[in-house]
Amino acid sequence: MKKFTVILLLFLVTVEITAEFKFAGKITNYKKFDNRIEFTLENAKFNLYVLDRNIIRFRYTQKNDFDPAPSYAVIYEMPEKSDFSFHESNDEFIIATAELTLKIAKNPCRVSIYDKNNNLLNADHKSFGVAFDGDDIRCFKELNANEKFYGLGEKSDGLLKNGKQYTLWNTDFPGYDTRKDELYQSIPFFIGINNYKAYGIFFDNPYKSHFNFGASNNRFYWFGAEKGEMDYYFIYGPDVKRVISDYTKLTGRMELPPKWAIGYQQSRYSYYPESSVRRVAQAFRDRKIPCDVLYLDIHYMEGYRVFTWNKERFPQPEKMLSDLEDMGFKVVPIIDPGVKADPDYFVAKEGLENDLFAKYPDGEYYQGEVWPSWSYFPDFTKEETRKWWGDKLSLLLDQGVDGFWNDMNEPAVWGQNFPDIVLFDDNGFTATHKKIHNVYALSMARSTAEGLKRHSNKRHFILTRAGYSGIQRYAAVWTGDNVANDEHLILACTMSLGMGLSGVPFIGSDVGGFIGEPSDNLYRRWYQLGAFTPFFRGHSAVDTRQREPYNYSEFVEKDVRKAIETRYRLLPFWYNEFYNSSVTGLPIMRAMFVNYQDDANAYSHEAQYQYMLGENLLVAPVLISYDKFKKLYLPDGKWYDWTNNSVVEGGGWIIKEVPLDEILLFVRAGGIIPIQEVVNYVGEKEIDSLRFLIFPAASSEYKFYEDDGVSYEYKNGKYAVTKFILDKKDKNIILTTNKEHKGYESGVKKYEFLFVGVEKPAEVIVNGSMTDEFNFDNNRLSIQTLASDNIKIELKY
Repeated sequence: MKKFTVILLLFLVTVEITAEFKFAGKITNYKKFDNRIEFTLENAKFNLYVLDRNIIRFRYTQKNDFDPAPSYAVIYEMPEKSDFSFHESNDEFIIATAELTLKIAKNPCRVSIYDKNNNLLNADHKSFGVAFDGDDIRCFKELNANEKFYGLGEKSDGLLKNGKQYTLWNTDFPGYDTRKDELYQSIPFFIGINNYKAYGIFFDNPYKSHFNFGASNNRFYWFGAEKGEMDYYFIYGPDVKRVISDYTKLTGRMELPPKWAIGYQQSRYSYYPESSVRRVAQAFRDRKIPCDVLYLDIHYMEGYRVFTWNKERFPQPEKMLSDLEDMGFKVVPIIDPGVKADPDYFVAKEGLENDLFAKYPDGEYYQGEVWPSWSYFPDFTKEETRKWWGDKLSLLLDQGVDGFWNDMNEPAVWGQNFPDIVLFDDNGFTATHKKIHNVYALSMARSTAEGLKRHSNKRHFILTRAGYSGIQRYAAVWTGDNVANDEHLILACTMSLGMGLSGVPFIGSDVGGFIGEPSDNLYRRWYQLGAFTPFFRGHSAVDTRQREPYNYSEFVEKDVRKAIETRYRLLPFWYNEFYNSSVTGLPIMRAMFVNYQDDANAYSHEAQYQYMLGENLLVAPVLISYDKFKKLYLPDGKWYDWTNNSVVEGGGWIIKEVPLDEILLFVRAGGIIPIQEVVNYVGEKEIDSLRFLIFPAASSEYKFYEDDGVSYEYKNGKYAVTKFILDKKDKNIILTTNKEHKGYESGVKKYEFLFVGVEKPAEVIVNGSMTDEFNFDNNRLSIQTLASDNIKIELKY
């Protein structure tokens, strides 16, 4: 009898599982509109939206209606009328744009996407397609043998995702390793590259999601979530750059940060009391180590209460901030979301009085334990909360801080997770923690950014640990609580590249490693890497030695100072790349295949340990502390070796010796790199002279951007763009410049043009007149001119 009962139970469970699992089914009806097609399926609704000639949105639900709540990620407005054709045959529907042809099989419903030459780009798996298992949703895709997958943001296992499965669920995981994939950021966007043609898929579902790129099977890849809709965007390239750029057209692009935020930033958990902060600031200036930003971690607050100061440790915060400003330092304090549940604390009282905190279904406000002990958590999905919190930031802003560091915003509590039943406003539609968890930090960053803009006309800086797709609109990101070892030095490179591929350009790591103690060599090599990542901050944990560069030996200090000075020498170059990224959405720090998509070597495992900054500068950091050699790949063409002024022929792998005080840099033929003198901080003095490093090629262009670096006036046209055109005809070299936009006067009075890898010319002509006022040495020719709107230099041989 017992055996029969067990068998019966197993049968019933099997029937129940089978009954819950279902595929979307066949198409039973459809309606055509000006910008979309609405299909009725056997087990689902399916809407197909034509956003652009290369961007299609696919949206499925097993409910009666689609979720009316707006996306947290997508800010792109759907056109009212789209340009596409629509045809029906017995077996399928065909939808065509200027670039894509979509074939939608009727029974069962399956999507196949082709380019205009009828090459298959992407297809639902013929047997599965879109499926539902209770609340769980999945989309199964055909897996091509040669296809490569990249993206998903903050992952710690290298760039290539093939043969692996990932979970996206924002998690505070200090000391993560290469096997941990639930980290601080959830970016459900990936790039597929097949036969050197690229497409992107953005799965806009904030619930806990999963991506399987052929792990444990060779039939399909799939992505899905534990609840919500199957809502994804297909973005066709075929260029990788276009895929990333169009993804950020959907989810937004980084705003141009203040120029000082691109300088070196110094942090520690924690600098206190006030005398400690002043001592650090003075040491940087005394030792002439450039630095722009100092951070205040949680110990500046009164009992970890946000928007307060500990009166014993910081008795006169306004005076301290003013004095540091006079020394050229910006100050960025940490702001955690947890609000101490203290009835006498003004922030808690206001939040309770105005119903601004997350709550349980019975109406009681949720409390989670974190740094201040039991705390309330602002509901940033509610408009009133976002405005209130943003206004609260003005308390610190008016005292003189220059930005905010959002931490513990996964959201993290002791025990890791909120109860799933905790409710949020969800922009008026109400949702549980299951939906809001991954977008909580994004909503907090939005609140911060909007609050800063309401209260100031200056650009400020926001740093966040957690985020979701679209976080690049509001904040820079760092890769969380890493470890001072060689493995994490490698991850500092690859994780930053992965975030760039996922639309987040302002990215970096805790230089030196947050947890543990770096060796002298590891410390050196990490600063060399950090100087060439967009976000450049040294940071360390409370139980580590003082990690400022001047607390090391004079030899280490000297080498680290050299790396930081190189960063400041290249500030015009960096600022230009930040501007380009703010316009295009492209990463500043780029995996090699972004620029060299048709080069098989650019996809190799070893190529992920080097990268391009913009179009012209190749960076090859040493990522093993005890190594003194670097193997790197130079794509076809000529390259200028920054370290020894030589010209190297590309098209293969080379091994270079790299002394402890150097990082390998190569300039692409045709590249132009703007350089300035070293300063202790941005704005220390007016820069009246710029040098342009020029490596001539057959033909190239470069646009150089300038503005005041601090305000939003550039959005009103107060900026300048100078276009450089470089031509090489026969042996003669011609450089011309012209001001394309003249809305800003930078104060630069002199230009130096340094042509590298050239022979001594027979004649040098500047603006039509022959001159002998130039210097030539070791295949480098230097010409100085006044900084004018239009310049023409001819090197005749």
